[in-house]
Amino acid sequence: MTEKSATSFVLNHDRLASASDDYAAEPTFKACLNAHGMYETMRFVLRLSPRNHELMERIETNEFETSAAPADVVQAYSTYIHETIHWWQHVGSTSGLLFSLSYLAQCHSSMGELKEVLASVGAKKPLKGYTDQILLKEGHSAPAKLAQANTAVNNALDVEYYKYYAYEPRKHVHWMIKENHFESVGHGYFVVYHQLVGMIADTIDPEFKILPKTSKWQAEEQRLNAAQHEGFYWGSPVRLPATGLRAIYEGQARFIQLQFLHNTQQEPLSCTELRDMGYFSGIYVEAFERFLELAEAEWPEHMDDPLIGLFLLVCDLSINPTRGLPLEVTSFEDLILDVDVGVRFTRLCLSVKELPHLKRSITEYSKEEYIAVSEELTSNVGYDHPMEGLSAVLKWHENAPGLPKLMEEYRSFEYEPMNLPIRVFLSHFVALCQDKFERPEFFCWPGAYLAGDKNTRGVRDIWLRHLSLFSDRGDKDGVYPRSWPHRTEKAVMDTFHGFYGMMPLYDLTRQWLLKDGPFAFDFRWLFENYDQTQAEAWGNETFKKVYGVTLDDFEIVR
Repeated sequence: MTEKSATSFVLNHDRLASASDDYAAEPTFKACLNAHGMYETMRFVLRLSPRNHELMERIETNEFETSAAPADVVQAYSTYIHETIHWWQHVGSTSGLLFSLSYLAQCHSSMGELKEVLASVGAKKPLKGYTDQILLKEGHSAPAKLAQANTAVNNALDVEYYKYYAYEPRKHVHWMIKENHFESVGHGYFVVYHQLVGMIADTIDPEFKILPKTSKWQAEEQRLNAAQHEGFYWGSPVRLPATGLRAIYEGQARFIQLQFLHNTQQEPLSCTELRDMGYFSGIYVEAFERFLELAEAEWPEHMDDPLIGLFLLVCDLSINPTRGLPLEVTSFEDLILDVDVGVRFTRLCLSVKELPHLKRSITEYSKEEYIAVSEELTSNVGYDHPMEGLSAVLKWHENAPGLPKLMEEYRSFEYEPMNLPIRVFLSHFVALCQDKFERPEFFCWPGAYLAGDKNTRGVRDIWLRHLSLFSDRGDKDGVYPRSWPHRTEKAVMDTFHGFYGMMPLYDLTRQWLLKDGPFAFDFRWLFENYDQTQAEAWGNETFKKVYGVTLDDFEIVR
């Protein structure tokens, strides 16, 4: 969209809404009939409603110049931008990479222990229920017998607790601290970062030539635990941030969406009118309201107010921690302060209060503004500059022996089958970091660049390079891969099948570890013509290839 519309249009809240945005994997969808857009983090798929699919097809078939597109088409495209931002958040930010791959880590981090459990105690589901029962029956004599099982269960639970806490800390902390298995917030971050760095090391840097050295982390955690350092021992007080990852992700996506719509109009969009119409409500405005409160700022009048640009920069800095990955942890006492998205957001907002001149500093959405304002904010709270983190990822090319091969796989889309989902995610993370190092302003304020004078060929090329890999369709059930120029259809389909071919293993392993009752096998969300019998056979075969048993071999623990 290279020009502003000649006439303003009335925003349709229903067309923009992605009211069912959800980071959990819901069991069934039909082209997202219950919402106009959604990104699912445990299925890695972007979904649009049938109507928005129809409108998007009109753009993709070049039915008209986008500058002259009707209002409903422009608004549908804004929802597509909103959901694409969620893809960027999950594949292109360090917090999102951690959040996405932690689901895979529940399987990868404990595969060896689970095989030993099968050999020693047999197939018991859920493994958590089994270990709890044995501990109650046998007391102090049980831990030695259950060593491998306890390791696998605790690893899985630590991931669950991390995700609940990082996602919505104020909602979940009250029940988490009552759980016997919940150690501490700091312990959770030690575990998930150790798993993440381990998976990346296995993929590109097995000798840790460039990645953070995790070998000393356990000793550091034990030291903090023994010293009763807040946040790192069982029963520790939990210092809650103003909000969590969910609200920050949703706030960032919604304000970028509205920033884009603003840039399609000749007259600036009024924040008061947008708020009265419901666009600033619930989870979509929670982070912005916390930002205003902590920074002691007033609601802006229009979407082009510099305060909104500053909010989006604070979001960008918050969701991209640098310590633990890609940089070494230098102060383990500050691990939570450094890596928790909600804590980072809270501290950066308070920094704006201390540096009030920054409230009017974002006017051009330029690289120079991004670098300069980031420098003031991060220096004030003791965080690394974002360009330092991006530069560290770029240095992987020089020192991580497996990265050149991985990025060639990214170029051709011909991925090595072993641990393919990890390879796909990691290569796209690196690719996005490469482009962000050159154009950080675009990734921070894409709504200012995807419409109007800033929407250049270079901007469009970057945008098209980083669209989501998998989506639904408006006319069919199931999930489908995106076609890519310069990548063969065979390579795209092989990657698609290899990627989703691992999903039963991840889902069923998680169920085995934590979920009560028989295995629930439902992958109708993935297939156009779903057959339950064939799907169960597929899942059983996938599971047996790794563990040597089928789902029917399991004893269900009551």
